[in-house]
Amino acid sequence: MAKQPLGSPLWFRLNHDDLATHMDELKFNELSPLLPHFFIPTLQDRPQNPIVEHLKLSAKNQEATQNASRIGPSLPPELPLITDDLIHLRLENEDKLLEGSIWNRLDVHGTNRKSRILSWDALRPTNSQARPLTPFLSERDSLVYASARHHAQPRMKDISTHIVYTNQADLFSSLKMTVLGNTSIYHSWDAESQRFVQIGVGEKEQGSLLLDGRDEIISDSVMSRFLTIGSLLRRLEILLASLRNQPAKDGATIHAFAHALSNILDWFRRTLAGCPPLPADLASGNIPISQIWLHYEIYQETLTALAELCGRGETRLPQDFHTFNYNAIDLLSHIHAHLDAHFSRQSPRTITAILAYILTCSSHEYLRQVSQSVGYGPQPPQKQECVINLALDEYTLDEDAEEGEEDIFEALDKVTTDYPSFFPPELLAILPAAQRSLIVLRKAQPDHSLLTRPAQDVELRWFWRREDIEVTYFGLETTHPQSSRTDDEVVHMEGPGREYKPGLEGLRVFDMEPGTAMQNASFTPSGTTASSVQGFLDLFPESLPPITPTFSHLSSVVFSNLLQHSSTLSSTLLDLFLDHPGELNFRSHLVLLRGFLLITSSSFKLKLSFALFSDKEDYEIDNKHRTLSLQTLRQRKRITESTQPWAIGLAPALFEREIWPPVGADLSFSLRTVTVDSLEYPQGGSDLPKQVVNDASWRLGFAIRDLPTGPGRDKWLNPLCVEALDFLYMDYKPPHPLEILISHEILSKYQRMFTFLLRLIRVEHALHAVQRMIRSMEAPIFPTLAQARKQTLHFRFIAQSFMDALSGYVFDTVIGGNFDPFLSELLPRRDEDGTPQHRRFSDIFELAQRHSSLLDDILSACLMRSGQRAAGDLLRQTIEIVLEFAVVIGELRRGRSQEYEAAPMVQDLYEKFRAKMTTLTKVLKGLVEKSSSKSYAEHFFIGQRNLPGGLEALHHLLLRIDTSDWWATTPH
Repeated sequence: MAKQPLGSPLWFRLNHDDLATHMDELKFNELSPLLPHFFIPTLQDRPQNPIVEHLKLSAKNQEATQNASRIGPSLPPELPLITDDLIHLRLENEDKLLEGSIWNRLDVHGTNRKSRILSWDALRPTNSQARPLTPFLSERDSLVYASARHHAQPRMKDISTHIVYTNQADLFSSLKMTVLGNTSIYHSWDAESQRFVQIGVGEKEQGSLLLDGRDEIISDSVMSRFLTIGSLLRRLEILLASLRNQPAKDGATIHAFAHALSNILDWFRRTLAGCPPLPADLASGNIPISQIWLHYEIYQETLTALAELCGRGETRLPQDFHTFNYNAIDLLSHIHAHLDAHFSRQSPRTITAILAYILTCSSHEYLRQVSQSVGYGPQPPQKQECVINLALDEYTLDEDAEEGEEDIFEALDKVTTDYPSFFPPELLAILPAAQRSLIVLRKAQPDHSLLTRPAQDVELRWFWRREDIEVTYFGLETTHPQSSRTDDEVVHMEGPGREYKPGLEGLRVFDMEPGTAMQNASFTPSGTTASSVQGFLDLFPESLPPITPTFSHLSSVVFSNLLQHSSTLSSTLLDLFLDHPGELNFRSHLVLLRGFLLITSSSFKLKLSFALFSDKEDYEIDNKHRTLSLQTLRQRKRITESTQPWAIGLAPALFEREIWPPVGADLSFSLRTVTVDSLEYPQGGSDLPKQVVNDASWRLGFAIRDLPTGPGRDKWLNPLCVEALDFLYMDYKPPHPLEILISHEILSKYQRMFTFLLRLIRVEHALHAVQRMIRSMEAPIFPTLAQARKQTLHFRFIAQSFMDALSGYVFDTVIGGNFDPFLSELLPRRDEDGTPQHRRFSDIFELAQRHSSLLDDILSACLMRSGQRAAGDLLRQTIEIVLEFAVVIGELRRGRSQEYEAAPMVQDLYEKFRAKMTTLTKVLKGLVEKSSSKSYAEHFFIGQRNLPGGLEALHHLLLRIDTSDWWATTPH
């Protein structure tokens, strides 16, 4: 086959059939080889180590081994002779035993004095070949250690990280500025975050300041402590600036806290300025980083604790800062809580001393005010008379200066019961009462010896030294440095010996020479704020003494003298009111209140009965001369004789003016005569001080009150109702200081009992009149209706029994059983050896509370408390039925009603009375079972010291009116 020219592509010219015959024609020419542009020499078939080959370590190890074999041990000459066989055996086998041992290659004898560390840095010509003193890299040269760290942990490159390299001298020179809260060459103050940040770092960048020879972690760790101290110091300075701008109305405590904080910050600046590194250390380059870092540890911890106290911790952002509380009590409690926590944690002495200094300074003014509120220590000048019409050396005193005197109750209401948390519980129990006792004592007896004695040089203050604590704890006497002045200094301070009138001694200061009083340490060069803090820290103990192991125990010792003084003040006022021979004798006033407002005085009760009540069986008003009209103060309404009822039980004299309630001078004179005559009666005030009896004539008096009217509330306008005398009450005006013990609230309870007792006495007189009517032979009741007469006699008997039982219960059990023991408690008691017994009351306010509780018990026993309205209404309705029965019998007696008319009325009232009595006994049983866990027998045999009480006394009433369940078991 002839060769064909290749004019067209092969795949167009060849087919499948002749492909095999043209294979030789399809062979291509071989391409030229592509050679590399670099050369890699062929490595030998063994491990390669350029560093080891360059150092020729194998040859050096062989040489060291040979040298070591030549060196013989330092042995005595006689030893080879003894151990010759062993030595020859060892030398023969030496090569076999030690040929492959690593220990054979060690420089155990120290013949090689060059460095054995293998690193690329060893190839430097400037590298020192001297053998290092330590095998640890961290103790080698800083550059070597940094190189090793960088080789082991290479830094990742980040364009958002701004890295600045510095040396030790520049860095610590900058940190010395930053630690004082100032901007330096590397850090500036960021007002938004209130912390120091690196200079030159953008908004979205991170800064990194690296110390030569140190990595990022070590550099940040070194700088973090200094930046923390500077940031916290700067934050506290900003807080201090805001505190100084607070107005004076926020009180002295917050400004004292600001002053203490200012002193501490000044002490920090002065102390930190003297801390290492000093300028000489920076110049010489001798900067022990670890030692300096540890030196600042206590300052970081102290500032951290101080910042947490102020709510300015390092981790807080400005928007998360706690709002500062300017209330004195809350602020002092907050400081106490932090100080107590650090005492419990056994924090370093500097931290507890700084917090103790803040508490001491901040609480000084508050403790002074608390001391003055109970009369402890130096007292401020009291309010004196106004000085007017000043001319030459003569003074005219305004006698009307006391007209604007503050009311005693207003002064007592201003006494707060909130105190800081470090006040001991035993002091909190008596301090409010002692503060109020001082107010009352100044009103009651301004010339009392407790108020007029010279002010003692004592001060309520914190003390922390063991010596001061022991002196106070054991009650030892000590001399205060502030009172140790010479006689010449005292005379020079007091000035000329000029006499001043009482109350004007304060003008003595104007007789002194200018500058005499400027003896304060603040005017001397040594009296700086930093020195005062340093002096406090130097005297502060390492720990609290064993007698006060905790801060609460220390508080009890600090306030022990104030506690004792407060207790003395309260007991002094209590003794004044209980043992006073004159008008301030509280028990004498109680005797008057019991005799007149509780109507236990027999003479007063007798004369009051003559004036207000009547038990005569005949209607004594002469209807022929005038017609009685029952009219009120608001509405006059003529009542004819045919419809005019008989207000049985009331005195006819009350109807002389034909109005109800009765008013006029005649009634006032009559009641006034009752009071005065009762006081002059031998039994009225024989055991009372003469002054109390004389003053009682104007302290006691009757008065008329205007009660509300309306549907169901105007029964006091009807003389036929049991509430007819509710408009009349008895008032009592105790001496001004005794208003604490006999307050308006307590008097209102007496007056409620007085109203209740008038109702009982009126119904008793009405029943006595019915008894006279029934016993009358001239005009017998129901002469033709025997059954009605019999029922009337029975009704009168059970009604009289009920009223006698109720009256005896009220006067004997309720009033006598509760009030008389209370009076006995007020009498001074002595032991067999004549020692006065401790009183049951700690202060007059506890006595006043006991007095009020006594009246509450009396009201409860009479079912007159607001919570007993249902039972009280039931008792009142029962008494009212008895009075209605008396009114029906009275009308029958007068002939104003016929027998057949009165008989069903008596029957109806009797049924109502039986129903009410049955319900009343059930209610009383429920109250007794609910309010008392004692049995009836335990209550019945009551001892002298066991008072009937309030609800507990109701079983006495139940026993009196229903001894054997008669009302529930007896059929009608």
